[in-house]
Amino acid sequence: MEYSVSTLKTNTIQAATGSTLNIASGHVLNAPGHVIQTVQAIKTDTTASSSQSFVDISGLSVSITPASAASKFLITCNFCFSGAHQSSPKFRLAGGNSGNFIGDAASNRVRVAYFAADDWFNGSANAGTETAFMASICYLDSPNTASAITYKLQGETDANGAFYINRTHADVDDASEGGRSASSITVQEIAQ
Repeated sequence: MEYSVSTLKTNTIQAATGSTLNIASGHVLNAPGHVIQTVQAIKTDTTASSSQSFVDISGLSVSITPASAASKFLITCNFCFSGAHQSSPKFRLAGGNSGNFIGDAASNRVRVAYFAADDWFNGSANAGTETAFMASICYLDSPNTASAITYKLQGETDANGAFYINRTHADVDDASEGGRSASSITVQEIAQ
């Protein structure tokens, strides 16, 4: 038996048999506020870049095809980075409207989602070159599209050095001082 109605009002929905309710393939149950789908990319290798303009960071990008153009997307990027002395690493998101998540314009200052000042990498002996930092960028995007979107992390440095992902600048090969990290970007589609 098959019924077709535009609005169904009821207090309880339950499976006729068993305890699982299925949504037909190609259809989406729209429950505002709920997560429709989640995609994640994990980066365990390292990256070094001395680019003075924003470049994609390999391994920290995900593609997602919206179930609905009305959906919002929660982007969470957690990444480990370091920089050479006075390199001032800067990071931002790209994809959809996530590039809008940057600071206000102010004279010559670069508009980004996250940056590290030179002083972070200063210090006596090798203090700066053997230090890595964990950063997080979180943004709720409203791209208003049903087309596939690729969200990614981008970074740049200045003329004084480079930035590194998942390692320190010195990259000491020593079990007591050196280490490697992992980074990730996760995107969740939120029904509206």
